[in-house]
Amino acid sequence: MSAPLFLFVLVLLQSLDLTGTWKLDPAQSRITTSAGYPGLIASGAPVTLHITHASNGTVVIESQINESHSRIYKPGLKTSTPVGPSATVTATSRWDGRALISEGSVDPVSGSSIAVREVVSLSADGKTLTVDLTTTGSSGTNNSVLVYTKSTGVEPCKSWPTPCKTFGF
Repeated sequence: MSAPLFLFVLVLLQSLDLTGTWKLDPAQSRITTSAGYPGLIASGAPVTLHITHASNGTVVIESQINESHSRIYKPGLKTSTPVGPSATVTATSRWDGRALISEGSVDPVSGSSIAVREVVSLSADGKTLTVDLTTTGSSGTNNSVLVYTKSTGVEPCKSWPTPCKTFGF
């Protein structure tokens, strides 16, 4: 690849920004309970995703179910994220066009590991986020395709599964 083309591709990849609040579109999604989003929900699909894309390239994905957990992706590097008190998801991520691909495993304290592949892709217009989750373990391979639309607002935290506290200041 020539130097100018390489720089163009690098700038293009760096400009892909997944930041935002995303709402699940169940009608467009194919949800398999056993192929959930490790660390963000025990099974099924998070109804809302909050994504922060830092200037250093780190992508943080959070849900309103497990507010204390988030998934951290550092393209080109391996990351480890706790999945509840008894497991860790360890994965390496990379950019591939308009998609962030993460491959690794969920490693429980006891028992066998589960291979995980996540592909988070953004539509050309930036309004649709698709998360393709594949897990492979001793019980076989399972797949979910979660389709999210970009939200223009976030409900008050009082309506979240774990509501915030209001202080009388």
